[in-house]
Amino acid sequence: MELELAVKDMSCGGCANSIARALTGVDPAAAVEIDVSTKIVKIASTLPATQLIEAIEAAGFHPSIKN
Repeated sequence: MELELAVKDMSCGGCANSIARALTGVDPAAAVEIDVSTKIVKIASTLPATQLIEAIEAAGFHPSIKN
């Protein structure tokens, strides 16, 4: 499953690293692409979207599914 999220409160490379660590913490096989300038996180994972979103929220961020 591929998921694209907008993370409006991601503002720097440190934020991106925290999000990437949170995602690979719940799914070590996840492919994660993060663009800080557009605040978009793309994830390819076998886990449900809710679990991935919860991992990002647990890291202190507020993701929303990008339309």
